[in-house]
Amino acid sequence: LVRTLSDSGYLEPSRRGGIFLGRKLFELGMAYRAQVDLLRDGSQIVEDLRDQSGETVQLSVLENDMMLVLLKEEGSHPVRIISRVGSRVPVNWAASGRLLVSDMDDGALTSLLEKSVRQSPTGRATTDIPKFIQQVRKFRRQGFATELNETNEHAGCVAAPVIDGTGKCVAAISIVAPEHRLKQNRESLTQQVRAAASTLSQRLGGR
Repeated sequence: LVRTLSDSGYLEPSRRGGIFLGRKLFELGMAYRAQVDLLRDGSQIVEDLRDQSGETVQLSVLENDMMLVLLKEEGSHPVRIISRVGSRVPVNWAASGRLLVSDMDDGALTSLLEKSVRQSPTGRATTDIPKFIQQVRKFRRQGFATELNETNEHAGCVAAPVIDGTGKCVAAISIVAPEHRLKQNRESLTQQVRAAASTLSQRLGGR
């Protein structure tokens, strides 16, 4: 067991003799801490953004090649979009999905998309990989992403990236709303979601 753990980087020789915890365990610990911070700080920020906007708010991450809804607060309007924590959707269906894969180079992103791109329920989400990659690059540059009627009829969302201390997008916060309210309040909702994502980024050591 010791040999296997040492070969894998989980144990290393100690300067004082014997063995000690390896850098791999340190990396796992830091990753765990980041996840805890993301859930702890993210839950309050998601709730505050829901209260501010009145709309359903989600915090999503990339899990393998799918977008996973990690946190969610339902909107307060009588007509609102309902989502479910734990739901997983192809990245080409959602504004958040486009941000979550935005750190990948074109080769890695193409490889992921070739395995995961699916036709959305409305048929409006692009399945054209070069076009999708163009959207990914554009949305990351401008600091937010939008989607309308691509997953649900008469609904859409605006999302912003959560950036950690290494400059990577580790999550995305999105406001999901009926089409008419999204069009009506697009500018203010965009400002609100970007401010919320920026706050969470700063708490994770990002910008």
